Amino acid sequence: MAGNKTCTRRKWKDMQFERWVRAWREDRHVHDAWSNLPFVAGARTLGRFRLTCEPYRERLADMTEADLQAEGGLWRDKEEFVDLLGGNAEQVVTVVRFVREG
Repeated sequence: MAGNKTCTRRKWKDMQFERWVRAWREDRHVHDAWSNLPFVAGARTLGRFRLTCEPYRERLADMTEADLQAEGGLWRDKEEFVDLLGGNAEQVVTVVRFVREG
C-alpha cells in the first residue's frame, strides 16, 4: 500500500500469463489490485496499479537483489523468498512490474 512493492512473481499457468501479456500488448496497463482473488468471499480492492513493462517469465535463480527489494523488501535474502514459492530456485515464474496509480 505504501508503494514500496513494484514487482511481483507469480506461479501462473500459461493461460493466465498469456492474458496479462495480451493486456499489455493491447495497451491495457492499469488494473485493480485485490487482497485476494476477486471472487473469494471478503476480497477487496486495494487500489490500482499500472504495468511498467510486458510481463515475462524468469527462473527464481535469476532474481536480483534489487528485485528482492522491488518485491517489497520483506525477506532477509533470496533463499527465503524462493522458499516462500516452494523452494526450487530453478522454477520459472511470471514477473509483473508495476507502479501504484494515484
